[in-house]
Amino acid sequence: MSDFDNKKDGALLCVRHLSVQFQTPQGPLHALSDVSLDVARSRTLAIVGESGSGKSVLSRSILRLLGPAAKIAPEAQIFFGAQDLLRLDRGAMQAMRGRRIAMVFQDPMTALNPVRPIGVQLTEGMQLHLRLDRHTAQTRAVGLLDQVGITSPERRMTQLPHELSGGMRQRVVIAMAIACEPELLIADEPTTALDVTVQAEILDLLRSLQRQRQMTMILVTHDLGVAAGHADDIAVMYAGQVVEKAPTAALFRQPRMPYTRDLLRSIPRVDDPPHATLYTIAGRPPAVHALTGGCRYAPRCDRRMAQCDAAQPGLESAVGAHAFRCWRPMEQVA
Repeated sequence: MSDFDNKKDGALLCVRHLSVQFQTPQGPLHALSDVSLDVARSRTLAIVGESGSGKSVLSRSILRLLGPAAKIAPEAQIFFGAQDLLRLDRGAMQAMRGRRIAMVFQDPMTALNPVRPIGVQLTEGMQLHLRLDRHTAQTRAVGLLDQVGITSPERRMTQLPHELSGGMRQRVVIAMAIACEPELLIADEPTTALDVTVQAEILDLLRSLQRQRQMTMILVTHDLGVAAGHADDIAVMYAGQVVEKAPTAALFRQPRMPYTRDLLRSIPRVDDPPHATLYTIAGRPPAVHALTGGCRYAPRCDRRMAQCDAAQPGLESAVGAHAFRCWRPMEQVA
């Protein structure tokens, strides 16, 4: 039996059998297929995978931000504590967003209102969810800007988003996300379009805030190096499915799913000889509106066998918290 068939003790978030489809002119697009995972309290789970693997759809599904075009399977469940988020009415879900679950989006320029001062956008959530008066909310907002490393926070309160740099805008978005002290923070590619130095600063800030506040965090990224340095656990996604999940050290030490192994091979190493050819994964991910019944990675896998084409493997637990979706997994190191 899979470890994911039952709700785990100590998990703040439990996703069960989550499938999401979008209707397109080419037919149904299967963005997520039977995704199940757990996020333990006060830990950071990194969700990694290639572009189009379903990472952002999964994160938005948790907050029910997919819009009317999305069709979620009726058997799906997303437990936040004892509450199934998919069964909450609209008012209860709105009260949940920002207060108990918050999100840092990829692009701060689209996450922020371009014509409203930073201070107004920072304080409105606190006034709504925490019932703070305007003065108290402004004082708290200045403190939050200072906490996330923004200089001259009082002056920034009156500025518009376009007057700030990309790194400062992302810090503002993080301040907005933590303003109401959420239990779960979802960071969806929080360093997109930022230079390397600022990326490191933002990731270090998120890790520091998570530890200080004992928040549970989901970090969505395509960068395994980021996941290695900032996550306790990693879930690897491919073509709308979780194909491997394990504690970070275990995943890097011994990946069991060939796709995870190939992702790790693709990372440049400092000890590689000069001008060494980088490893690339042959082929491309399948079109998620034309999926076959077998393993979705089979056409690109060097361990492919007849069973891989005939049937889709389940996400089965091997040892402890390490689970993978493969008929012919990589051998485990003793």
